[in-house]
Amino acid sequence: MRRFVLPCSCLALGLALPGGCAITKPDPLHCTNNDGDAYCAEQFPDGSRPYCELGLGECLSPGSEIGCAAERPVDECYSACGGRSTVLDNGECLMGESSSGSSSGGTETEESSSGSESSESSTTGPMPCLGNEDCPDTAAPFCEPVSGECVACDAFGMEADAACADLDPAMPVCVGGACVQCTAEAPEACTGMTPVCDDANTCVPCTEHEQCGEAACNLFTGGCLPADAVVHVGGAMPDFATIAAAVASFDMMMEGTIIVHAGSYNEALTVNGGRVLAFLVNDGDLPEWDTPAGNPATPQLTVMDATVLIDGLQLSGNGSAMAPGMRVDAGQAWVDRSRIVGNDGGGIVAQNAGELVLRNCFVGGDRSDVAALRVDGADATILYTTLGAGYGTATALSCGGAFNVQARNSIFVARTDGSEIPCVGATIDHCAAEMALGGTNASVGPLDIMWFTGYAAGDFDLSASGTTTFADIGQWQTGDPTIDIDGDLRPTTDGASDFAGADVP
Repeated sequence: MRRFVLPCSCLALGLALPGGCAITKPDPLHCTNNDGDAYCAEQFPDGSRPYCELGLGECLSPGSEIGCAAERPVDECYSACGGRSTVLDNGECLMGESSSGSSSGGTETEESSSGSESSESSTTGPMPCLGNEDCPDTAAPFCEPVSGECVACDAFGMEADAACADLDPAMPVCVGGACVQCTAEAPEACTGMTPVCDDANTCVPCTEHEQCGEAACNLFTGGCLPADAVVHVGGAMPDFATIAAAVASFDMMMEGTIIVHAGSYNEALTVNGGRVLAFLVNDGDLPEWDTPAGNPATPQLTVMDATVLIDGLQLSGNGSAMAPGMRVDAGQAWVDRSRIVGNDGGGIVAQNAGELVLRNCFVGGDRSDVAALRVDGADATILYTTLGAGYGTATALSCGGAFNVQARNSIFVARTDGSEIPCVGATIDHCAAEMALGGTNASVGPLDIMWFTGYAAGDFDLSASGTTTFADIGQWQTGDPTIDIDGDLRPTTDGASDFAGADVP
């Protein structure tokens, strides 16, 4: 089969071979690799070169680059029908079928790094690949230029990743002979709403803030917040002295992460204007967020027309009976491992089509006549959270309006003798409450504040008696948090028994 020489700099995928050698590939323009004399007739319609010469060894004579000759070659050098046709008994060519009874010839040369030449015999059978498009098998999608064989990416050695990237920019890494999206060491292809490389070498959404470096994960979308939009409040070298100033540094519709260091922050603020902001606590710190003295009925944090993500904060000490620690009003809030307790107006209010997610949180506290969590025409997802309330009309959870409440693996208690969950229609599973909720839930009887290490102060960590009371009520499911409010490990086997509430003792 006629071949042509490719210098190393012309290798497919831009890959070079060592030693400065040249390689051979079948010449798609040679008559032997086409239809022989018929091909020559097309190339030289004036009839000046009507015969197709094999172009192999002694059958190679000076003349046309494509093998068409003016004089009829001797029989052993004549390729009247070429490699794409069959010679019939009458000497005519059956076009469109590969020859099986005669050799398919053509010139091929190969130069070593010293410049020597050698000839190579041809064989009958399928045409070698000319390019990647000739390799449909996904297990071997590359045309290896020396052998003309379809191979896997690992055939290219150190250039395997480059080969994958050239074939498909979305699968730029070679692992075990297959092109994949990413590895833990090469996650560059993982961006947007799938910024994390999983164990299957596939880009997936983020599920933890730690997966996004110093920035936060937008747990509602699975995308990381911008790495270049991270500011610090408090600490040794703060960008801002107050949380409000940090929030104000982000314009409307902007996204960013605010790292809050240890300290007492006496301020009330609203996040709105389409912002997406995360409040993450600096490792090892437990800042407390209060309101200014004499502040009129204002929560520490109000979320309106915005998305807020919180991890590790404590919102306590609001002295207004008219204001909870946090209000989600037509916005989104995702709260992890936080303590929203000890506020005279209750823990959290979600209203006006707001959306609230609570995981591993303490909410409420020993405050009378208010709800630890009130859902009024909003959506709430409650997972591994302890909600406690005080005397009088206090409730752990109350609902009103068109609400959608999903609760699992949580604790609902109050000092009152009545119902601690006036929320008919809520979906509650594997939770603990004083009242009988039926299904997978457990009724633990009247509240004993000694179940907790500091109920009056809103500290719902479990005591020894609480450990016995709330064990094996929860059930861990794939996708649930792997740690509790204090960072202690939870089971990570789907269906495993676990403690209800935010604390694993």
